[in-house]
Amino acid sequence: MQESEKNSDLLLLRHLNEAQRSAVAFCDGPSLVIAGAGSGKTRVLTYKIAYLLEQGLPPYYILALTFTNKAAREMKSRIADLVGEKRARWLWMGTFHSIFARILRNEAEAIGFQSNFTIFDSSDSSNLIRLIIKDMQLDEKFYRPGSVHGAISRAKNSLISPAMYASNTEIIQYDRMVKRPQLFEIYQRYQSRLRSANSMDFDDLLMYTNILFRDHKEVLEKYRNQFQYILVDEYQDTNFAQHLIVKQLAEVHHRVCVVGDDAQSIYSFRGANIDNILKFKLHFPTAKTFKLEQNYRSTQNIVNAANSLIKKNSEQIFKNVFSENEEGEKIEIRNAFSDFEEALIVSNKIVRIRMERHVGYSDFAILYRTNYQSRLFEEALRKNNIPYRIYGGLSFYQRKEIKDIISYFRLIVNPNDEEAFRRIINYPARGIGAVTVSKITSTAQLHHVSLWEIITNPLEYNLDVHMGIKKRLEGFYSLIQDFIDKKETMNAFELAQAVIQMSGIANESYDDMTPEGMSRTQNI
Repeated sequence: MQESEKNSDLLLLRHLNEAQRSAVAFCDGPSLVIAGAGSGKTRVLTYKIAYLLEQGLPPYYILALTFTNKAAREMKSRIADLVGEKRARWLWMGTFHSIFARILRNEAEAIGFQSNFTIFDSSDSSNLIRLIIKDMQLDEKFYRPGSVHGAISRAKNSLISPAMYASNTEIIQYDRMVKRPQLFEIYQRYQSRLRSANSMDFDDLLMYTNILFRDHKEVLEKYRNQFQYILVDEYQDTNFAQHLIVKQLAEVHHRVCVVGDDAQSIYSFRGANIDNILKFKLHFPTAKTFKLEQNYRSTQNIVNAANSLIKKNSEQIFKNVFSENEEGEKIEIRNAFSDFEEALIVSNKIVRIRMERHVGYSDFAILYRTNYQSRLFEEALRKNNIPYRIYGGLSFYQRKEIKDIISYFRLIVNPNDEEAFRRIINYPARGIGAVTVSKITSTAQLHHVSLWEIITNPLEYNLDVHMGIKKRLEGFYSLIQDFIDKKETMNAFELAQAVIQMSGIANESYDDMTPEGMSRTQNI
């Protein structure tokens, strides 16, 4: 290594404490970084990637997996500040799902998909499952779409295919016990409908990546050779499928660094497996462990309280978390006799502290466990004339008007997308009702083709609708086909403008002058 490179590395490491520095500088084998809350976990990941780049590793040889897009964006921005935008841009950095979607689009044909496959979000999946339950004439009291989707999701995250599910005696017995013996068939139909629509759900991105690597060793070898160093954030939250993919990719070179805190594992209900971090050394016996134990975020009282609770855990990787911050205020625990009294205690406390300390309303935050609890807190705050804002409501992209426009784009890119087809075939209203859509669906299922294929060739498939409906279907087909042609010459913004104007969305939106309608127009 040249003298200038050594100096550059030293400058990077200079900004870290001793524990962080050790974790960053170790790059010769597998490593497990146990990072307590507020200990600089993101800093270590950021500086480690920058350190690898300064060591001469090309950015496209580095794979960094996070759990949120926000975390990936922030890390990439920090890395760009350290080593420059040009190098940071070429990193393979993103969420598990975004990275594996990218790989699957590159290798789609190997697993029987087209590269323009659609990715269903949770509401898309629940809607499709609801349709299947209705088609099978099952009782929604036992087959609630949300719980059925949850069961399918857990199966996929455990890499249990529909065939494996149907042949698993233990699973089938459990489903019978909870009075949903047909769940295996719903799973089979759901997966079949997704595939015929050239679509995947979020869990498929993990399951199909595993299938791709399992059945196509040359593809696995290709990505093993490319990803010469792998970093994973929040490893305590990984599930079986995610852990297996990381293990497959790092199995030969063993250059993998996972960062997490077993004391912060809270997503077991989503399939997270704490053993992935607790037993990391069983899979990578030569792994070196680093512990980040200084909490820079919290006061001593908060750290001591957390330590006193977590020490009761018999299965953990021990660490001595400490803080050199001020002692801070004592933690106050108040018991309430009801949820109503709990809300009153909190709102009255806010009033009292404001009077005593002359602080603003924005200095307070209320955290609650489930959304339904917000109503009582809102009532108590209103009684005390306390202004408030609720965060974490409906995502912008989950709003109806946005999902409608995105569904147009989805159908333009992938005409076989069944969920997008259903959503927009009669939006804005064009006289194509539920009965017609049901006939299109049953005809498509009879011939094992997509809904789009049926309206493309209604005569060939003997679609049983009267002439007026056929004209409307022809109009819808022509509209979408026109957009498909336009996408070859228009950019995304221009195409969106065309969709909004030509589909009739603009007229419908601008005609609604209510506050809610004006808000929807602004969103569009």
